Amino acid sequence: MHPLSPIAALGRSTRRAGAGALGFTRFTGALIRASADYPGTARTVLWRSFRNQILFTAVQALPFIAAIAGIIGITVIIQARAQGLQGSSDVLGQVMASVVVRELGPLLTAVVVISRSGTAIAAEMATNLVLGETDALEALGVDPLQYLVAPRVAGGAISVAILVVFFNAITLVSAGLTAFFTNGVSLESYTESLRLALTVRDLGLVPLKGFVFGAGIAALCAYAGLSGERRPTAIPQSVTRGVMLALLFVFVTSGLFSLAAYL
Repeated sequence: MHPLSPIAALGRSTRRAGAGALGFTRFTGALIRASADYPGTARTVLWRSFRNQILFTAVQALPFIAAIAGIIGITVIIQARAQGLQGSSDVLGQVMASVVVRELGPLLTAVVVISRSGTAIAAEMATNLVLGETDALEALGVDPLQYLVAPRVAGGAISVAILVVFFNAITLVSAGLTAFFTNGVSLESYTESLRLALTVRDLGLVPLKGFVFGAGIAALCAYAGLSGERRPTAIPQSVTRGVMLALLFVFVTSGLFSLAAYL
């Protein structure tokens, strides 16, 4: 192996990453322009696609999100008891607010949405590309970004914001009940500790984080599907690429939110 091969490989990876970032930036700009100039005749289609996206991403995911949130709430209280915090409701409130509500809830919700809805969006877009449906739309004078992408991005943003609030609510309830039955912490003291630990900023920032997560997940997965190769074997590759991009986006964005809001 040539001694400069690792450097050359790093250079190729950096170049591909830069080209991908530039491509997504152009895609985002085109999506914003398309969304700002929606023809009146397409608004019925937009609303139907938007409604279906919320139904699939948010409503149908509620039982699964509730199950995960309930388990997380129970697990946090059990771990707190193992660390000797079973009698301190003030500490429990701080733990639930800082670890679950602000960070873990939005992250886990986003991961569930990526694995469930993000993969579906990427696969659907890649399939449309391979079958030539995007070309057919353009031939009919229909912008694929308006017809395929914009309603899914809007629906994904609203859905994740709703799911994050739902996830946190179920987690807090399950944690409170677990603390009551296993640690003897009264529900009144637990509720008061949450009230003192959570701020008005948290109540607005957490849904906003979910909104940004949802929009980014849908946009990145759609971009991965529409920017792939036009062959059937490229469809799973596009799905994998969309999942990886969405996960990277979620974790980086979560870190930026924490730095901006709590540093």
